Amino acid sequence: MVHKTNAPAAQASDATLFDKLKWLTSKEAAFLLRTSVGQIRNLVWRGRLKAFHYGTRLRFLRSDVENLLTPAF
Repeated sequence: MVHKTNAPAAQASDATLFDKLKWLTSKEAAFLLRTSVGQIRNLVWRGRLKAFHYGTRLRFLRSDVENLLTPAF
């Protein structure tokens, strides 16, 4: 028996889950900033984005990533 899922409903629930996250991965931060994971690493290396190391993984506070979206003027 094959179950069909309602794709738009699944996408909506994924979007609301993403909005509630406090910690972001590099890929999620790149998605939020509409850039690449490599650019996220460059921002960390240059000191423009604070990263937390969990083992070999980088994690970012959502508030730190969103601060890059606000204009600096």
